[in-house]
Amino acid sequence: MATLIPRSFAFCHTFGLTVWIALAEDRGWSLLSPGLLLLLWPVVAYVHAVNAQNSKRAEFRNMLFDSLLFGMWCSFLDFYVLATVSIGLACFMNNMVVGGLRRMLLSVALFGGGALGWSALAGFEFRPHVSVGLDIYQGAGAVVYFLAIAQVMYGQNRQLGRSLREIKFQNRVFHALLSLGSVANRAPDIHSLLSDSLRHLHNDFPEYGFAVFLQERQRPTVTRYAAVAGLRLSPEDECHFGKLLATLDGGQETTVKLREKQEGEQLYATSMAGRLSQYEGWLIVRAPRLDSALERMLTLFVDQLAAATENKLLNLALKSTAERDGLTGLYNRGFFESVLQLSIQSKTQPPGLDFAVLMMDVDGLKEVNDQYGHVAGDQLITHVAECLKIQCRGDDILARYGGDEFVILFPSADLSAPRRVAELIRTYLEGQRCIITNTHGTPVEVELRLSLGSASSTEVPAQEVLPLADNRMYDNKTERRMQRTLG
Repeated sequence: MATLIPRSFAFCHTFGLTVWIALAEDRGWSLLSPGLLLLLWPVVAYVHAVNAQNSKRAEFRNMLFDSLLFGMWCSFLDFYVLATVSIGLACFMNNMVVGGLRRMLLSVALFGGGALGWSALAGFEFRPHVSVGLDIYQGAGAVVYFLAIAQVMYGQNRQLGRSLREIKFQNRVFHALLSLGSVANRAPDIHSLLSDSLRHLHNDFPEYGFAVFLQERQRPTVTRYAAVAGLRLSPEDECHFGKLLATLDGGQETTVKLREKQEGEQLYATSMAGRLSQYEGWLIVRAPRLDSALERMLTLFVDQLAAATENKLLNLALKSTAERDGLTGLYNRGFFESVLQLSIQSKTQPPGLDFAVLMMDVDGLKEVNDQYGHVAGDQLITHVAECLKIQCRGDDILARYGGDEFVILFPSADLSAPRRVAELIRTYLEGQRCIITNTHGTPVEVELRLSLGSASSTEVPAQEVLPLADNRMYDNKTERRMQRTLG
């Protein structure tokens, strides 16, 4: 449909040529009547192309019919040389542009067939020249037509160039989004996920800068997570961004420009628009200029980043549930045993790192449960867990091993580590009074008593460390029970 105007001009110009010859040779309606029929074809071709299921294919068929019709018309005008040459070249060029040499040869055949067919019906005559004025008219019309076709081709080439650039940009985007998933999967936590993801995007798009802000939904003034790559907000931008957050609804999908400029560097802010269950978020992108292709892709960046963040939050929650004891929040037995196996492997393989274990048992938990109820027993266990956390260092692995048993793993340590913690427990926990509540809601005071047993891989083979600590703990429990009985 892009050639509609130039082709309509060609038919009108050819009709003008017919009128000129009719007036010059005083042939009147013998030329004008068929000429009026010539003008009907552009309208028929347009209606046919618009209503066809495949308008492009219909337009190409129309161009072939142009060749046939113009061949007949050149014969009708007795092969006026300048018109025949320019019209024929226009038909051949149009078809070659859209279909190559094979289609051009088909156009030549149709043009020649139309010319020879009309000559066979009406007789052959040759008109090499009419007047200088007509030659100028025809030459000027041909120049205008070819320039118009060139303008159409130029516009199509520009559109093709824009489309190719946009496709190339989209391919970069999709490649970045595909690899973003693996980057997010490797991240151990949300901070790392956001930072690694933005660095990944900045590496793929070094001309752009990225920043992301996540805020607690219940406390929108608190920025919980933030990451930046290749972007530094000016104080004015931060002020503008702060006002934006205060006025816009984070649950509303929107992309806004933080800098009201038509030229130069531009900042886009895109809301995560309720894509996260716990947070509201914004993705900030710095572009070197206004970028319509980027604006269309921003929601893809936001969707992928929000999905990766939400999945990581879910995975972390599931991991925490799988690793943690539901009552105390400490590591559970399964996690402790997996870490213990790693320590055993480290001992059995070079450089042979030692480790130690401290086992603990809360004395009297059964009596508390029987006398005051299991809720009171749970309160006692929780209180002991909080006290043990205070005595542990950052590298120590504290876990609830059973109903009333706790265990601490000391990686890369000898027997001095559990002895140090055991001494702290005896000093600060043993005999401490703990207030719990019985089933009737009445406060009850109980005394904390813990049996302890420790062992290290410096004493026995790595596989025997935990059983040794467990045996020593029960020996300590038996000894303390006998002391209370005798005392």
